[in-house]
Amino acid sequence: MKRPPIEECRSRLERILGSTADGRLYGRMAAAAVFVALYVGAIDGKNRIRPTTVLWMCDEAAKRQSDGERQAWYEAALTNREAVAALLTQWGLEHHPWYADNSREPLRDEIFRGWQTVGAITRDESLATTSSKPQWSLDGGFAALFDTDLTGDNLRKAIEGWQREHLGPVGKARAEIARQLEASKTAVTVRLPDGQDRKLAAGESSVILKGVIEQFAVRALARPAVLLISESRTHVDVVDNKLLARLGLEVQADRLLPDALLFDAGPGDFWFVEVVFSDGAITSQRRAEFIKWAELHGIPGDRCRFLTAFLSRSVPIFRRVVPALAWGTFVWFLDEPEQMVLLEDLPERR
Repeated sequence: MKRPPIEECRSRLERILGSTADGRLYGRMAAAAVFVALYVGAIDGKNRIRPTTVLWMCDEAAKRQSDGERQAWYEAALTNREAVAALLTQWGLEHHPWYADNSREPLRDEIFRGWQTVGAITRDESLATTSSKPQWSLDGGFAALFDTDLTGDNLRKAIEGWQREHLGPVGKARAEIARQLEASKTAVTVRLPDGQDRKLAAGESSVILKGVIEQFAVRALARPAVLLISESRTHVDVVDNKLLARLGLEVQADRLLPDALLFDAGPGDFWFVEVVFSDGAITSQRRAEFIKWAELHGIPGDRCRFLTAFLSRSVPIFRRVVPALAWGTFVWFLDEPEQMVLLEDLPERR
């Protein structure tokens, strides 16, 4: 892509994010961050930057646009400020950085974090937030809006398309989910209805399960409790031993167990939850197996509820398995947490 000068970065940034309430997200420092990220190629996880990468840029260096010069500047900026000054001296120039080092917190905490909420930038979630290593890179779709070959109606349509996908509630939810998916490579912690924290196995499915427990359960269940979490056929985490005992349930590792079993102490319903990231769903056969298991343990079939949870309606796995989802079950999506779908038979007319 052809990189724009900083003035053009600011103009386009205001067109893209100007409808947001926070003017800092498209101000002068924000434009400098876009310029520097494009300058070093910090896009989609490559050549990640840290706040000082932006702060130490200067007018003299910004004019150096060859691949070799930009790479040399990036490597110097990853070292320290003195290395940047030494590079400028080597080029026969003086170093006059755009911002002082004490500007790093506003850049990180206000601009980068603000961009992150709408999916304009991503962070390497495997690093601690206090790490000095470079963590940030522009999202590829966001970066593409600054290509100077993109102009006129094509630019307008591209910006409007990005805004529809990112600036509404669903777009912000998807940005947060993307952050959680990145973080899930190391660990996922879920807050249970009783206020306790529980560690889940690393992985994308755990992000969806976390959403079911923290968001779906508190909205859909009157008095929610988590009885068990089954992260594999051999690992069953019994969350509430005492409640299981009072309900007369003895749980062992069993291929019939769902990914989670919830209990609604209000109406006395049991919720069998299956999380689908790559496979698995509540089909008619699976539903029948759950009912049989429940009845063998003294739970009436009419006290059973069934939920299949997906990341989004837009993911390919949902489109692939939706024909197999059982009637009489619920479907929930992590990026639209306030809605759910009920697959229900039509009542007979008399």
